[in-house]
Amino acid sequence: MAVTEDRLVHRSRHSITLLVAGLLLWGARVEAQALPKIEGPLTMEQAVVLSLEHSRKVKASGADQRVMASMRGEAFAGFLPQVSANGYLVNQNMRPNVYFSAGESMARNFQLFGTNRAQDLNLTAMWPIFSGGRTYYGYKAASARAESATQMLRGTEVEVAMQARLDYIASVREQENARVTGELLRQTEERVRVTREEFEAGRVARFNVLRDEAELANVIQMDTMARNRAELALIALKTTLGVDLASPITAAEPLQYSQTTISVEEGIRQAVESHPDVQSAGKQFEAAEAEVRAALGRYLPEVSATWMYDWQRMRNRDEPFERPEGYSAGLVLTIPLFDGFMRENAVATARARRDKARELLVQARQQVAKEVNQAALMLVAADKNVDASRKGLQQAEEQFRIAQERFGSGRGIQLEVLDAQSTLTRADFNVVGALADHHSALAMWLKATGRVR
Repeated sequence: MAVTEDRLVHRSRHSITLLVAGLLLWGARVEAQALPKIEGPLTMEQAVVLSLEHSRKVKASGADQRVMASMRGEAFAGFLPQVSANGYLVNQNMRPNVYFSAGESMARNFQLFGTNRAQDLNLTAMWPIFSGGRTYYGYKAASARAESATQMLRGTEVEVAMQARLDYIASVREQENARVTGELLRQTEERVRVTREEFEAGRVARFNVLRDEAELANVIQMDTMARNRAELALIALKTTLGVDLASPITAAEPLQYSQTTISVEEGIRQAVESHPDVQSAGKQFEAAEAEVRAALGRYLPEVSATWMYDWQRMRNRDEPFERPEGYSAGLVLTIPLFDGFMRENAVATARARRDKARELLVQARQQVAKEVNQAALMLVAADKNVDASRKGLQQAEEQFRIAQERFGSGRGIQLEVLDAQSTLTRADFNVVGALADHHSALAMWLKATGRVR
């Protein structure tokens, strides 16, 4: 009997596990289907536009921005009156008793009922006239945070645009590398074919055939790895764009070089003035300043106005009903005297947060200045590398041509051709890498200066 129960428990757990796994897979499939699917060739600018439209990071940052905007609306509500409608139905043996309105509304209502039975309906309104500046500075802090969230959204867009460019460049780079290895594979296969024919004709030794076949095996492996890296780079690009990984897209814009003139001083000035990270840190500092003023406002008196209109129906046992009706209005002045040093500690906390926000603002300015200088240095180095790699490619092409002519005329050896071909392949890779580094430095320059385009 115990064994049967254990089996039933095991089967139940197994069934629950399968059900949960199925639900998770279904949820993952639904999420995957929710991603947009695109196709066709893409330019770099199109990739940037798609990333800004579909990136999950941008969407999440946009949700944060909407949260802070709603919180600003909540803070503004402190300037407006609050009104509540309250109803009471009382049946009591012990009297009098005080009843409180339900809910969290500021317009709370309190009623004292001194009869056994009572029915009451009233409207209560309250309006804070002066709260020691806490409402005003609380709203300023919320507004500054909402503006900071807007700048954070801009910063996320700048970051995502840069990442889209870098992934696009990486995809084109790996495609070009695969093109180079594909051309090398074609040449190597042709050389193996020719060497085999020459061996069969008795013009070269078996050693030459074995060397070319070994070189072909190495090139096949190199080409396979290059094509695999190209596929991985394309997957990374699709992920950054926020599209379905099954989307049949290709990076169609080639890596072209154009001379770019930049000014580090102008870049730093522009970044400090308009970079989203600096702007966001500045708004956070403004919010912290407002919170200090709001905390100081807890030392000041508060004034509020209240108004109520009331309809009642009440009686004691064996007595006729009374139906009083009327209104009440008044001003309430509250002077805080002692709260166990809560105000002192609240002010100290607010000032410490303000000091932290000030340091983060300075740090943000330093960081963007650092990124501008780094991007400028990378761009200068990339320009030099492009020029050097192109010259190296011209020399490697000439060297390969000479080696082929010497070998074809019988004045050279096979090893010279192989060395020249390896040098030419490295030169091709160097040109592709230099062009990719140039475009990557431009993408980082845009990000450092706080621009999407």
